[in-house]
Amino acid sequence: MQATPPADASAAAFAPESDGQSSAQAFNPVQALLMQTMALALDCHRAQNLAQAEELYRAVLSLAPDHADANHNLGAIAMECGQFLAAVPFFQAALQANPKNRQYWVSLVDALLQAGEHTLAEDILEDARRAGLAGDAAGELVERLVDAVMRRTRSARPPQGRMASADQVAELNRLFEAEKFDDVVRLGRKMTRQYPQCPMGFKSLSAALMQLGQMDKAVAPMRQALQLNPRDVDMLSNYGLARSLKGDLVQAEVLLRQAVGHAPRFPQGWFNLAIVLRGQARLQASEQAYRQALEVGGDDPKVLLNLGILLGEMHRFTEGQACVRRALALDSNMVHAHVSLGMLLKDQGRLPEALQALQRALELSPADHGVHSSYLFVANCMPEIDPLERFAAYQRFNQYFGEPHRSAWRPHTNDRNPARRLRVGYVAPVFRTHACRPFLEPLLERHDHDRVELFAYAGPFELEDEVTDHYRTLFEHWIDTRQMSDDELAARIRADGIDVLVDIAGQTKGHRLGAFARKPAPVSLHWLDSGYTTGLTAIDYYLTDAMTVPEGSEHLFSETPWRLPRAPFAYRPGGQAGDVSELPALANGYVTFGTLTRAVRLNDRVVRAWAALLHRVPGSRLELNSGNFCQAEVREQWWPRFEALGIPRDRVIMGFESPPWNVLRRVDIALDCFPQNSGTTLIESLYMGLPFVSLAGVPSMGTLGASVLSAVGHPEWIARSEAEYVDKLVALASDLPSLAQTRRTLRAQMQASALMDEAGFAREVEDAYAQMFARWCASQG
Repeated sequence: MQATPPADASAAAFAPESDGQSSAQAFNPVQALLMQTMALALDCHRAQNLAQAEELYRAVLSLAPDHADANHNLGAIAMECGQFLAAVPFFQAALQANPKNRQYWVSLVDALLQAGEHTLAEDILEDARRAGLAGDAAGELVERLVDAVMRRTRSARPPQGRMASADQVAELNRLFEAEKFDDVVRLGRKMTRQYPQCPMGFKSLSAALMQLGQMDKAVAPMRQALQLNPRDVDMLSNYGLARSLKGDLVQAEVLLRQAVGHAPRFPQGWFNLAIVLRGQARLQASEQAYRQALEVGGDDPKVLLNLGILLGEMHRFTEGQACVRRALALDSNMVHAHVSLGMLLKDQGRLPEALQALQRALELSPADHGVHSSYLFVANCMPEIDPLERFAAYQRFNQYFGEPHRSAWRPHTNDRNPARRLRVGYVAPVFRTHACRPFLEPLLERHDHDRVELFAYAGPFELEDEVTDHYRTLFEHWIDTRQMSDDELAARIRADGIDVLVDIAGQTKGHRLGAFARKPAPVSLHWLDSGYTTGLTAIDYYLTDAMTVPEGSEHLFSETPWRLPRAPFAYRPGGQAGDVSELPALANGYVTFGTLTRAVRLNDRVVRAWAALLHRVPGSRLELNSGNFCQAEVREQWWPRFEALGIPRDRVIMGFESPPWNVLRRVDIALDCFPQNSGTTLIESLYMGLPFVSLAGVPSMGTLGASVLSAVGHPEWIARSEAEYVDKLVALASDLPSLAQTRRTLRAQMQASALMDEAGFAREVEDAYAQMFARWCASQG
């Protein structure tokens, strides 16, 4: 593969344009000369007049040393001349100027591969993955790297020297079967000293350390075993797994592809490879690896379960459900298969069945906090559950996972000066591309570092990316928590002297509520994700506002609500939103209602209300657009629910487009759900000029829409009953001139409101932190 930009199919590696080097300055004489010189250089490069092209590119760099394309194309010329290492600094300079350019990453890795610098190529590929290089381009580079490494190892000689005795090997096997891993460690260390050329001691030592959860200590003996025998598929697989747990997904893939390359019928290798590919968001490649594991190893419950989860992430819910049911047929007590079945049913809007599956998981494993969290998520969306009964489920979570730690709480020795700079820790699994980003990033970027010193307790990550790299720049301290137990994380937080500890996750995937249950900081609070109480009495406050947690609803929270004076967050729209469109109804002749919400929020009450709305607004349409509706078989499950209420399927459009901005441009009025309101999609709709009506209920998330509407200055769109909800939507749809005016002005209203006042929100949050800490200081006497 040559370092050729995707936009040009010729053999020469040049960029077809000058990467947009500021056309706004076209009349600047220096800029004009630069552009003219670059154009001449490209012409020479295309004509394969490489010497002249090189001279002209260097002339460009004399005017603009950081010109990305000129640097890249000089590297490309070096590659074409076979000078692979000489090309590397040019590609690095291009990336420094423009790290988002996919072609630059491909060119740099290609140069290193052709130069035989395989280890460095692995490291650069890891950087490229985190910068966004994925899919076929990344996969092809990894496969070339694997081929190069395997060519080198095929000729490796077997280990020489004294081998362990049969009695020692038998003793190791006996200790492993008895799960006496500490004894295995002792015997393994002895064998590595006695027989340093025998891989068995190093293999046994590393495997036992992994079983004991000492992954970091297991790495060195893994490496030694692989040096002795580079084709040991067990070690390649284990080392690949270890690298993946550290977040080194490219290196992990290289190791695992070697394992299955040497042993194509090695099911564990294929299984581990599938997990690593899923971690890189290469879902189709992951699916192929899972299916290969099943082909060579037969039906394995853990493989079927993971494949089912993956298919759910790909919105193939019925296929995923079938895989999970196959896993349960093999092992009916597989707790996480019941959880996954519940979540797949949830994604199809089959909430009673979902809750039943999750209840079965709770019966099998009442002490699994992940099972409780999944149950709570689905219970929040069911209108049949009384708010007090729902809160009681959160209290049961606290009984299992909070109260047992209360007796071990220790006093805090933090400096009791409330006026000083506070040490604030954010605990979150969402420091990456995530739905929380439009709310979390503005606060972190706007923090006053004279008032707060920021600590990130980050992980576990599904996938680190360039957003993770940006988040790292916003903290004075970045602590990777992936390998930390709850005890270890709590100890680290206490050792860091955190004054105010903030939970971002709540009862969502990847939460670290177990660390909060150990009370590692004098002040703790929950904010943002999940939208409701955590259930833990160990957490002091819930950061909110008066609309989200109305007076009188405090009994539904384990924490004390701390109400900010305005909105409980500030919103920053994505850069791809674009302009607000004209009202579609003016051209269409009918009103389109729309929602971007997930199926989990579409209960029977919501469907009935929306059907009533369509009946009362003649000719109107409803668009349901989210990942839950991208498969035809899922849409076929939903249309009958509307047809049973007299709404023909041609009035209900379902599908999925991402990003959602063009969907919102063709919708006139957004629809909110109840009893659990929609989340980010409501705010995105407002930003695109779409009003919505929210039925204000009770917390958990039944008041989010009312909070957003109050913050943006439209409390008249808040309804208090289902009948009023429908009436208000009909009123909006019945006055198209007013609706068109709302569309033209709503974004400006939003930009001027508390909902987008980033600096103001950051000051209010910092004031809240200071007041919380001052209250703790006063309580210490």
